[in-house]
Amino acid sequence: MLSHDANYNATKKWNEASQVPTFSLVLSSSAALDGKKHVDLYTHKGLLTRIEGVTALAEWIGQDVSVVRSTIETYQREAQIGVDTWGKTSFRGVPNVDLDNETFYAGTVTPVLHYCMGGVTIDAEGNVLDREKKIIQGLHAAGEVSGGVHGNNRLGGNSLLECTVYGTIIGKKLPVKNRKTQSSTNGETSTRSGKTDANNLREITPEELAMHNTEDDCWVSIHGSIYDLTDFAEEHPPGAQSIIDLAGMDGTEAFESVHNENILKDFEDVKIGFLKQ
Repeated sequence: MLSHDANYNATKKWNEASQVPTFSLVLSSSAALDGKKHVDLYTHKGLLTRIEGVTALAEWIGQDVSVVRSTIETYQREAQIGVDTWGKTSFRGVPNVDLDNETFYAGTVTPVLHYCMGGVTIDAEGNVLDREKKIIQGLHAAGEVSGGVHGNNRLGGNSLLECTVYGTIIGKKLPVKNRKTQSSTNGETSTRSGKTDANNLREITPEELAMHNTEDDCWVSIHGSIYDLTDFAEEHPPGAQSIIDLAGMDGTEAFESVHNENILKDFEDVKIGFLKQ
């Protein structure tokens, strides 16, 4: 999508002074159903917009409806033939024939820096190495900060795997103190380790849940169970904010759009009760 720029074609480097191109990503109802988990997540985050009918879609794009309709109809015809103008031969998620009653999901896409291949040198144990390839004692690295892990290019999705693998290797060899947490009932400081005693779980009213709605006191209801995610928020891979936004509320819908319910088994130690119906 950058090939229109003569400087990029010549140097393979983007001139920051140039206008960054954007385009509209449009999914039909059947395409959205194929990727429902992701579509639900991106819609929840406001990155995709549900649009009813081709006229509303054209208004959202900012293009004449006749142009949008003609473009989609051309794609529909080429899908029936089995090949399009650019040689595509696989067609899934083709919009319904009745474009006026089709449901679309649309978002704006722009190129961004996705991943940096460079970084500090590490060994197989995650130790950072100096210029002589000797271990720098006490210094460890995992993730994009490290370089050379993937060779000349990386396979899509491996950047998260890289964080998990090297983060686990490093985490297992570093001493970690028990985390002290603030008790929600009497204000005393306690050290939490191991599993929560199931006998200590209690019913929590929606009103009480709503009181724990800050970054420093973050309770979230998921599938009827209440979890104290205050400490975990900063460890959440996508960032703390998406959890803090749900503090004091029912986060089931947001949770389901991303995660499988089985993952909750890993959070038994922060489960504090059940939501009173």
